[in-house]
Amino acid sequence: MSGRAVIPFTGPAEPATQAPEPPHNVEAEQALLAALMLKPDQLPEVAQWVRPEHFYFADHQDVFACIEALVAANVEPTGVNIKGYLREPTIAGEPAHVYLARIVQEASGWSAASHARVVRDMATRRAMLAVGESLVERARFDPADTAAQAMIEDTEQKLLDLRAIVPQAHLAGQSTHEGMAWMRERITSLRSGLIASTSVSTGIADLDRVTNGGFQRGQLWLLAGRPGMGKTVAMTTLSRNAAREAGVLVFQLEVTRDQQWSRYLSDLAYVHNRPLPFGKIMAGVDLKDDEVWRIDDAARRIEQLHLRLECEPSATVAQIAFAVKAEKRRLAKQGLSLGVVFIDYLKFVRVSDRYKGNRVLEIGEISGSLKQLAKSEDICVVLLAQLNRQVEAEGRADRRPTVADLRDSGELEQDADTVLLLYRESVYLERKLKASNDPETAARLIDRQHALELILGKNRSGKTCTLDLWCDVAASSIAQHSRGPH
Repeated sequence: MSGRAVIPFTGPAEPATQAPEPPHNVEAEQALLAALMLKPDQLPEVAQWVRPEHFYFADHQDVFACIEALVAANVEPTGVNIKGYLREPTIAGEPAHVYLARIVQEASGWSAASHARVVRDMATRRAMLAVGESLVERARFDPADTAAQAMIEDTEQKLLDLRAIVPQAHLAGQSTHEGMAWMRERITSLRSGLIASTSVSTGIADLDRVTNGGFQRGQLWLLAGRPGMGKTVAMTTLSRNAAREAGVLVFQLEVTRDQQWSRYLSDLAYVHNRPLPFGKIMAGVDLKDDEVWRIDDAARRIEQLHLRLECEPSATVAQIAFAVKAEKRRLAKQGLSLGVVFIDYLKFVRVSDRYKGNRVLEIGEISGSLKQLAKSEDICVVLLAQLNRQVEAEGRADRRPTVADLRDSGELEQDADTVLLLYRESVYLERKLKASNDPETAARLIDRQHALELILGKNRSGKTCTLDLWCDVAASSIAQHSRGPH
């Protein structure tokens, strides 16, 4: 052995005698209150950032609440007027009106906005500490029946709630004068090409026309159908089309990664009368040389798209929101913006335990959260959903779906801005042919095998109608017209 002394393991650190104070800034709080007393017309802007509970000192919380109440009553919020409404006659050991007069006298300026940001930032930091301390406590002492993953998901949700620190420009309130000036300038800029359209093309001309441009930012779309109607097929083509001009994020929660990439390849490698089924691409062993060439060509074209695929067995709304924010940051570094987020599909989106066991309320929580995500992040969210079995009831003559057939919750229809319902007659013709072997049914099936009806059951951007499209399920492709010679 060497002659060096053995270094013992370091023991646990002695606990600090006193924990440091939580983050706060007394000067910023005083300056904000002073600015509002000097110039109360700043309160509407400040109120978008700060609430009474965001102040660290309870006395300051009371003063801010009094200022709000006095301004609402059209009373000037002077120190003399405020003091009579405070719970305590003193602030920091001084008579309240003396304290308030002093901070007004010491105010460095009348602008409240910058001080409001600091006050809110300090409040958010304190809330972050609370989340972290709660996680430490739970990680140490929660019982064995609480999974670590559940703690992580709860913490993600709490952090997501904290993230909305400032009002975003596209959500800010406006007076009629401000709103009309903004709208006129926006219309002029759109017409002259100075700003880009807020919509993202679906790549389907008729769908773009009836929705006034395609996928609209700030909206929640539903793409719904019974099993076998082509929900994932439609999602594949629509997401590929959208990714030509804007960033697209796809959460594929149902099928595997190799299947979804094979679907994209099959869609882009399509050749009339020689489709390349995605199942054959997935298998990969019986491909001919010319098919491999077509796949390579399709792969090169896919690489030019602004598309990211996330494949997980399930995801929470919080995880989806965090991934959206991360993708927005990644695209921004390339000078791009995220336009559309696809989620395939509703069944595999997990929710909190708040409504555990009540599927109607759980779905309402999902659709409401995704609608808010679309609005706050200025994106279009497209959620795939399943229709209920009532569509296929024996006594139902017309099996074309309506929004009433949305499964489990009426809140889906309520929250959605656009509802696209898929109907392929060939699915029912195939079943009928197997049961009866009827020549007339066989002829009808040949005629309708590639027909897809896209029913707009709800459309806030235009009229409700039905679009007749072309579809090849095996090639995972839809189009305005048949992909081949007319």
